[in-house]
Order: sequence, then structure tokens, then C-alpha cells
Amino acid sequence: MMLNSVMHRDLANPLHKTNLQTDYDIPYPPSTSSTGSFFGYPPHSKHEIYRPLKENSNLKQLNSTQFLSKKLRWLTLGSQYDWTTRAYPTTSPTPFPPDISSLVTTLFHSSFTPESGVVLLYSPKDYMPVHRDVSEQCDRGLASFSLGCDGLFILSKEIRKEGEEVDESNEDREMEMCVLRVRSGDCVWMSEETRWCWHAMPKVMNNTCPEWLADWPAEKAGPKEYEKWKGYMRGKRLNLSCRQVWG
Repeated sequence: MMLNSVMHRDLANPLHKTNLQTDYDIPYPPSTSSTGSFFGYPPHSKHEIYRPLKENSNLKQLNSTQFLSKKLRWLTLGSQYDWTTRAYPTTSPTPFPPDISSLVTTLFHSSFTPESGVVLLYSPKDYMPVHRDVSEQCDRGLASFSLGCDGLFILSKEIRKEGEEVDESNEDREMEMCVLRVRSGDCVWMSEETRWCWHAMPKVMNNTCPEWLADWPAEKAGPKEYEKWKGYMRGKRLNLSCRQVWG
């Protein structure tokens, strides 16, 4: 399952960047642990402490519940996208996960090679502002997978006449817009014209996670440690976008 791979294996790999690494000393699960996952830690445990890296920081230390349920926002896979410079490194110590790559290349008949992925984790009050994905050095399509709660996905592009230049500073310029309600298991494929479109995720619908996924990570055949996290996905939405970086 994609969710297991991302949230158990890939999140526990310290080479994969998260939004909290630059501010916190994160107690990554040792490879010798029974699960190798952050969900192997007990909720609210006083033994796994996420301490601010700077002593004079205004940030407060976190426990595993606060880390996983409230503060974790994103995780990068494969080539590690730099959110500050909005660029990719020419080399990466983390190859794109082969199991997810195999799934994606099979679904899309090898029309692109997944080299980098961004995992976004939403709660009902979270949103993604309007943006475009333009840091990649090729024009191959982008696949965006949804798991958990439903979300509203907005896609828009400028309406222009042939040969007409678009003034992007003009906030009143005419736009063509499409609004999609994406559900768990859906995949949005952005290619050709839509590859460079403006898009956003303005709303996540609470309590819309399908029942078969709502209790995750607690599973019948799963480790007993995960039972304490039962219901984690009930109020969450996970989005994984896979893209080719280099032409």
C-alpha cells in the first residue's frame, strides 16, 4: 500500500526532508526497532521528545502525537526539492522509492520517470495556496495521488489569443477555471497545457475518509503498536505528487 510505504518506511528515513527537520532534533526510529516507524512510538510518550535545535528558540518541544498529528506538513521523496530556493539538487542520496515508481510507471505506461515526489499531509483546516510547479527541467506530466479525506482541487489557466502576451501582474486577467472534488484513490494527471497551470487545494472535507482507510495505521495483520494510533487517517488527507525533474 502506498500509504504504508510513505508514512512508515519513507518518513522514518532521515535523508528524506520534512518541514520540521530544520527546527527540531527528531528522534528517528532505529532500524533495529520492531516496526521502524514513528507509529511504533506510543502516543504522548515522554521518552520520544522532539526538541528545538536552537536553545533560545520560541518553539516548544513536541511529543509524537504533536509531531505526527499537528506539525508534520510535508515530506520529500527521491530528489530532495529545496523549498527555500525552489530548486532540485543535481545529485541525491535518496533514489525515488522503487515500489512507488513501479506503480506509477505501470499506470502511466512509462510516459514519465518519477524522480521526485512531494507528500503533503492535510488536516481539515489546512490548505495549499495557488501556485505552479515550474522548477522541473522537463515538460513531462505530473501525477498527483489522493488518500484519505476528500479535497477541492482548483485548476486554472489564462485565456489568451494567439500570439498574445500575458501580464501575470494583472490580477483581473481572464482565467479559465476547473474545480474537482478529489476522493481517496483518485489521481490527477497534469500534462501538456495543464502541466503548467495554476492550481490550489483550498479545502479539505472533514469526516470523508472511506471507512476501510479511516482506522489506519491499525490493521488486522499489522503490528500491535499501531493499534494505539487507530483512526489517524479519519481526519487526514495525504497527497503524493510524482514528477520527472530532468529532461
